[in-house]
Amino acid sequence: MAELIIAAGSRALAHIRKSGLSPDNISTIFGASGAAKWLAIAGLDHKVFAQFMTQRTEKTAVDLFGTSVGAFKLAGAARKDAGATLQVMAEAYIDQSYEGEFDFSAIDTQTDIVLRKSMGFGHDGDISKGFGEVLANQAYHLHIGTVRCHGGLNAKLGRQGLALARAALLSTVTERHLIGLAERAVFSDPRSDIEFSARDGFPVRHAMLTPENFAAALRASGAIPMYMAPVRLAEDPGHIYHDGGMLDYHPVPHSFWPRSNNATGFILYPHFYDHFKLRWFDKFYPWRRVAAWHLQDVIMLAPHPDWVKALPDGKIPSRQDFPKYRKNEAARFEKWREVVRRSHTLGKIFIDACESGRISDMVVPL
Repeated sequence: MAELIIAAGSRALAHIRKSGLSPDNISTIFGASGAAKWLAIAGLDHKVFAQFMTQRTEKTAVDLFGTSVGAFKLAGAARKDAGATLQVMAEAYIDQSYEGEFDFSAIDTQTDIVLRKSMGFGHDGDISKGFGEVLANQAYHLHIGTVRCHGGLNAKLGRQGLALARAALLSTVTERHLIGLAERAVFSDPRSDIEFSARDGFPVRHAMLTPENFAAALRASGAIPMYMAPVRLAEDPGHIYHDGGMLDYHPVPHSFWPRSNNATGFILYPHFYDHFKLRWFDKFYPWRRVAAWHLQDVIMLAPHPDWVKALPDGKIPSRQDFPKYRKNEAARFEKWREVVRRSHTLGKIFIDACESGRISDMVVPL
């Protein structure tokens, strides 16, 4: 049974086929939105950060960019003990309980628990200590993607719903359906000198990531409209912030990320699908997939469809599993833990492919 797909854009593909892949070839790691879907690659992420990237000899920091759960996991990966933190985060995510109400309040409460357990791990739940580790880590610079709302999205719940409905209708004909409603807001490690350049019509508001706004930025990045309460930041009280996945559902470097000047400055992208969807609404349109020419420097690691079919329920976990198993959460816990357990095999395959050099034969074009 095929288990792991290793696919690369044209520039990365040529390098891997000629020279293989080492952690020194990686300048950036991306993480996508997707809520519970992340659990399907939790073990892969564990191997990437706890084993592969620890062998890096380059002294320059690796940039990490994620939206929603992608931002959460990359924040955990940038702590001192990435492996232990990612393991705790996966367990905390699985253990979310919605036997009572499944509403804003319940989701906010469970999100706080996940945040406290993962970023406060090793410090008796003191998340500020975890944030401090991230901002002091010499190996990584974290960037958290959010959406700064305008117009009808920057309003009370009823108007937000109308604005989203209008955007959903427009999304059938254009990828620019959120123009005037959403602005890309990225919170970056203050040590980073990265300069973003929007190439998709959505400007980038660049803000400094600090111990004071770290929690708010993370929460905003995962604040799914109509499911979770928006976030207001003390430094910008006139706007609400929502899920970064609205604009960067599966972040694509071509949209705003600076082009690398390094001949081997590639973007490693552990992903739960074998394709990328640009915007939040694009997931409803099967034909909308990011073109390969947008992904020249990307190295995607993804579970093979055959591996997915063999999982419990024959699919990767999803947010819809929360209400589906609401009256039998023990069943969800068991299924999700089995998925995470199996996902470690994906990580082992990747490590072996790199160390043996077989990755040169395994890699396929994106």
